[in-house]
Amino acid sequence: MKVKRVKVGIKSWEENKKELQSIFRRTEEKSTLPAEGSLFFVDIETFRKCLTPKRLTLLWVVAEKHPQSVRALASLLGREVKNVSGDLEYLRQVGLVEFRPSTTHGNARAPVVPYDRLDLSLDLRRPAGETGVS
Repeated sequence: MKVKRVKVGIKSWEENKKELQSIFRRTEEKSTLPAEGSLFFVDIETFRKCLTPKRLTLLWVVAEKHPQSVRALASLLGREVKNVSGDLEYLRQVGLVEFRPSTTHGNARAPVVPYDRLDLSLDLRRPAGETGVS
């Protein structure tokens, strides 16, 4: 079985811009594009806000238990439905969660994690002129 991966990490705005330009150029040239998905943040603080411990736990539970509704997921997590729904919507917006029709709960939406792995990437080299020491 092929493992579906999403690469998650931190890249500066300049690095992201260069990569987008490369992708657009390859699209125009009809070259092959990267097969795996990726999600990069511009700094560690934004990364931390996205992948909080509660959201990581939510991803693990969705991947392992396959809940058939937001309410079922909230019950598994021992959290309020409203808060779980908000986290799911945020994760959907950044591409880490999808929704499909529930197979057991009528009109409910079942959260789905459409990959098997999150590969975390952090470049330890700092951009020129940035010391990181205050």
